[in-house]
Amino acid sequence: MKFFSLGKNNIDCILDEVRKVSDSDTELDKMIFNIIQDVKKKGDEALIEYTKQFDVVSLKQQFFRISDAEARKAYDKVSEKEIHALNTLKSNIETVEQKTLDRLCISFRINGFSVRQITKPLESIGCYIPGGKASYPSTLLMTAVPAKVAGVNRIVVVTPPSKITPLLLVAADIAGVSEIYRIGGVQAIAALAYGTETIKPVDKVIGPGNAYVTRAKTIVSRDIQVDMPAGPTEIIIYADDKSDPRSIALDMISQAEHGPDSICGLITCSSELAEKVMSEVSILVKSVDRKEIVVSALDDKGFVLVADSKDTVVNFVNRFAPEHFEVISENFNSIIAKIKNVGLIIVNSPSVLTDYYVGVNHVLPTNRYAMYRGGLTVVDFVKLIRIVIASKSGVIRSFPTVEALALNEGLINHMKSVEYMVKNYEI
Repeated sequence: MKFFSLGKNNIDCILDEVRKVSDSDTELDKMIFNIIQDVKKKGDEALIEYTKQFDVVSLKQQFFRISDAEARKAYDKVSEKEIHALNTLKSNIETVEQKTLDRLCISFRINGFSVRQITKPLESIGCYIPGGKASYPSTLLMTAVPAKVAGVNRIVVVTPPSKITPLLLVAADIAGVSEIYRIGGVQAIAALAYGTETIKPVDKVIGPGNAYVTRAKTIVSRDIQVDMPAGPTEIIIYADDKSDPRSIALDMISQAEHGPDSICGLITCSSELAEKVMSEVSILVKSVDRKEIVVSALDDKGFVLVADSKDTVVNFVNRFAPEHFEVISENFNSIIAKIKNVGLIIVNSPSVLTDYYVGVNHVLPTNRYAMYRGGLTVVDFVKLIRIVIASKSGVIRSFPTVEALALNEGLINHMKSVEYMVKNYEI
């Protein structure tokens, strides 16, 4: 891991170093664009070609979609404990999202008008479940369950063929997924966006992925709604001098095992804690599971920062805009009250609990996109529609304001449409 002393005057320099900001790779963008164009033109044929090229799987058209029988058989290959875990996580997600959805539907009166806000679900969504170095049934629940709570009618899942595990299929069934396809990568994003002979297009594409998938989502966003860049993963941990260095080291390692491109950082005002954490990491990685992935991530994108003040900590985190921000401190409120740009804040517990238990979504913005939005929620799957019901008194009361603004903007007929009603009410 890299070590830096952080002060208010070198934040930009260190940000560039730990994020390794670079110009867009035009050749890579061109390759991704060409794959998308191929899928648009050749449909299923292109999906077969790219699945063979990138996944080394010879896939026939009739086997793109997972059959109902195959999904049912998956239950025989998983344990009751695993099924219980999926149901627990699903229930927790449903609770969080239903409470969120309920608070979106409001009604009130203002100046003689009744205003209602209601939600209507999108018709169809496509969930990308990444492959990479693991399989992610939890991510399937995180993407599909909020859509189900929102009332989305058609929920489509795509994932690389090598990552179709029995537990993933069980998760899809528990979540109420409509269709699941063994297609991954850029070609899957293109299929969801534009459709093929087998896969009908969706209204919105969501879900995390590697750099290729993220760029593909950006390209298709010209034609279809997407959620956000969501991957590779990032975490910054702030800890004070009373924190447990081994616990911090384990949190960093847990995030690093997502893949070699995972960003894992510690920021603290305690040089003593920083040294202890680095020592614990060096000890733990000698015998850690998934060692090659963890070591690669920590060597390349792991870092420890010793800041000169809490203000510098806050400034750095807001400028970095991490996906996860973990705060380990008894006085956590003094830090989180000033944090504006972050996907998710976790206080005094490992981020893993938000991956597998709490019910808040672990599909979160990466690559500084937390500057503009938070994590995935039920709001991503609905349209907010407002209904305005006018009363006579409300229309009459509105006219002086409407008249002044309409005349100022030169929209005389705007004024006249209200003026006619007012005159008729007064008769």
